[in-house]
Amino acid sequence: MRTANIKSVFAMGAIALAMLSACSEDDNDPKGGNPAVENDFHIAFASGTGANSATYVQGVSDLSTGVINSTTGFELESSRTARIFASADGSYLYSLNYTVGTVEKLQYLGGDRYTRVARIDASVPLGVKALRFSHLNDQLASLHYINATPLYDEVDETAYLRHKMVLSIGLLDLEKMRMVDGYKASLEVELDEELAAQGYFISRIDAPVLSGSKLYYGAAVRKWDATKGEAADVNKTFTLVLDYPTLSNPKIIAADDDFGATNGYRTSTQYVDEEGDILQLTSGNEEVHILKIRNGEYVEYDFDLSEKLGKPANSNGWFYAGNGIGYVPYEDLSKDKVQVGVNPQGEPTYSAMWKLARVDLVNGTVVDLNVPDNLWLTQYQASAVRDGIFYIALSPIGVDGNIYMFDVDSESPDGQTGARLAGTGADQYYIGIY
Repeated sequence: MRTANIKSVFAMGAIALAMLSACSEDDNDPKGGNPAVENDFHIAFASGTGANSATYVQGVSDLSTGVINSTTGFELESSRTARIFASADGSYLYSLNYTVGTVEKLQYLGGDRYTRVARIDASVPLGVKALRFSHLNDQLASLHYINATPLYDEVDETAYLRHKMVLSIGLLDLEKMRMVDGYKASLEVELDEELAAQGYFISRIDAPVLSGSKLYYGAAVRKWDATKGEAADVNKTFTLVLDYPTLSNPKIIAADDDFGATNGYRTSTQYVDEEGDILQLTSGNEEVHILKIRNGEYVEYDFDLSEKLGKPANSNGWFYAGNGIGYVPYEDLSKDKVQVGVNPQGEPTYSAMWKLARVDLVNGTVVDLNVPDNLWLTQYQASAVRDGIFYIALSPIGVDGNIYMFDVDSESPDGQTGARLAGTGADQYYIGIY
């Protein structure tokens, strides 16, 4: 294991401004109005893989039957695909307008009826619009971002020194929709000298979890090539650890082997198991692994999903159903890639077919589940577990699909098909169940 040396840099002006500006705005106070509806599922749908993307959501009480049509959804604020999660009872929905930095809290009134009850511009206290947004528990969410810039010697401007990494990080009180005291607009993190001098730096953090007095953030790592003046992705496995609730004493821990990135994309990579350990999915080298962190350090544990599947794979995250059982959407890299959309720069994007695996971390087994071909789950965000059933929304690219339901206790590769998912056209896709 390697541990980084870290120093904090406090931007007093930004914090003073944040104290004045972090208040939420109440648009439609529901007090005295219609009561919130509880215990429904929320289904989200996105339109557009490029720079402009719309996001729609609707509530459904029963996922086992009927038709869910994307055209009846409620449109969320979204300049890019919104980042969403729901309260434990489903009565509230929280959504980040990514690249803008605003978070809205919506009360659910049934069907496609939602009303905003609060909204906060988190970019003001944290000084960043492209914040990431993750659910920690029913009381707190994390807003976070990291910026890395190369540093050169002041005398010899061609001599690369290291990358300067600065965090913007804070916790959001979901009841009051206010930033919790102690957020950091500018928190500098330094890798140990050897790694830093070699050009390694963290380019992105995401998928945080809270266990005991520690917060854990997954990380994407890049390496700077000073001769070319550019960086490339590498498969170093880092995790950022901070003390909770102070967001202090941060350090970077690294696995002994290079398993790949730990931050995921829009699917969570990290969960806290029944023992308080962190179960962390990594992806790189055309391999997918699940590692374990205990008391702020990696332990000797490696669940090699790719080896167990017998094929190269990639993944952006997974879903933990409890008691060692999880479900991993993965890109089957043994299949040919096809164009699935465009990136924010308007360039074509390609992907192999995605599949779904059930993992049993206790018994060390994997079941490759029977799901439709031609799935694209790169931007899939969330699935649900209720009453021992795992629910996931699966639509092949550009066509209608279904809700799929799997008995968590069953090792069968076959699940049941539930409600039909309709309204899927070109460059449109279902992104989650909340």
